[in-house]
Amino acid sequence: MYACAPPSNYIPLKFSPELRTSKNFSSFRLTKRDFKVFAVASMNEAANFIPAAPIILPQGPWKEIPGGVTAANGFKAAGIYGGLRAKGEKPDLALVTCDVDAIAAGAFTQNMVAAAPVLYCKNVLNLSQTARAVLINAGQANAATGNAGYQDVIECADAIAKVRLSGDNIQLLKIKPHEVLIESTGVIGQRIKKEALLSSLPKLVSSLSTSTEGAGAAAVAITTTDLVSKSVAIESQVCSRRLGS
Repeated sequence: MYACAPPSNYIPLKFSPELRTSKNFSSFRLTKRDFKVFAVASMNEAANFIPAAPIILPQGPWKEIPGGVTAANGFKAAGIYGGLRAKGEKPDLALVTCDVDAIAAGAFTQNMVAAAPVLYCKNVLNLSQTARAVLINAGQANAATGNAGYQDVIECADAIAKVRLSGDNIQLLKIKPHEVLIESTGVIGQRIKKEALLSSLPKLVSSLSTSTEGAGAAAVAITTTDLVSKSVAIESQVCSRRLGS
């Protein structure tokens, strides 16, 4: 295992003796030398709150590329502070959009007590295999909130699809509510701070960007007690075509 750290955008890594033992990689069925570690620091103001996590990739027919969630063409992202967190001003609202219908799938909890956003996304993906946007908030998980929490999710999806700038009748995203997926992370048993979220949507949409900065801000906005943000983009080639993910 080794760390690549020459450019200014990289930070050095130190590994504990436990991490150097092969048993830590047994679940990957790979040896230590099959891994390359890239520790890329976030290059935006979101990095003032928490750093980016080291990127650990097994060797394969792919390579790590910059850009995070916006690495693929057509994707935009934003992360802002909307007043949903209990304390601090770390970004707590993230939005990721695609210019065209994007193939969408979900991996959901098997727990009988699923949060309102989980139930909503299940219903959306049962009706459609595509989506155009994902709206994510941190601060409140909107879990164990009953029908009221579910109605909050519906209202948020409707609002982000129809968001307009003040005095303008043009929808900024030009999408429909059922093309929006909603995710929440935070304190269980608390509904979304809906008023704060809804009032922040024009700024959030206006902040959308195809840049690495936009992707980094979105990655920070979806953290709760995390010590680092997590984001990675890879590129591979399939049938002579380059694919980014």
